[in-house]
Amino acid sequence: MIWEVWQYATTPVALPYVKSMGFLKEVIATAARGKRCQKHWSPHYQACRNSILRAADACPRHRHLLIFGAGSLQDIPLDILSKRFERITLVDLVFLSAARSKAALYPNVCLRERDVSESLVDINAGTLKVCDPVHWLDDPEIDLVVSLNLLTQLPLMPVKWLESHGNFNEHQTEKLGQDLINSHLQYLQKFKAKKDTVVCLIADRWVQRFDCEGQLIKEFDPWWDVPQPVIQQEWDWQVMPLGEASNRYSQIHRVGVTIL
Repeated sequence: MIWEVWQYATTPVALPYVKSMGFLKEVIATAARGKRCQKHWSPHYQACRNSILRAADACPRHRHLLIFGAGSLQDIPLDILSKRFERITLVDLVFLSAARSKAALYPNVCLRERDVSESLVDINAGTLKVCDPVHWLDDPEIDLVVSLNLLTQLPLMPVKWLESHGNFNEHQTEKLGQDLINSHLQYLQKFKAKKDTVVCLIADRWVQRFDCEGQLIKEFDPWWDVPQPVIQQEWDWQVMPLGEASNRYSQIHRVGVTIL
């Protein structure tokens, strides 16, 4: 708890709604869970690193690498990638001190605190508007774009915010969630439309919850019923082992990789 309080007090934020909408608190809570569940999360981290490297192998050139949802950087093979690409841009709403320290070791790596959806300003103001992101689309040197464990997270905090701060019904917030996911998929496709750009999408595809005896008790689609692209590779990520969130259940996410 002391670590979490210290992180909240000392982490710099560039975007004003990162604290007010709960993003910083959520990032810190996720980092704390990652520490507690290191044994269960390590295979997922390694699978992500391997997938990014395979995507890098598919690039004819290695000028600029852009990663959305860089977060803790633990699922990014930064040491290898920094040697292969001329420059790397890591994007997320906020970066904790450990990520900042790690990125600082590489002169060709930069952190950018940005809203990938380009919609949070409007949502924070209480509207249901979802924008079409355009940032970085004009960079002709981007050879690889990675969306890393981000897509299914995009609706969660905005929907939670609107449900507690506005008079919106379930149908409206569900549509917002779908619009945020669709907007991100279309954004990635626009990068793919550029000649020779490889796009790697790593995201949750299905979620299952099991009781303490290992029996399936619940499952759901984290894509909000948005059609999913074909998976080229997949694995299970034990996000919440038994005893982490509850002694009554554990939760496993099926993660899939798509090279667009």
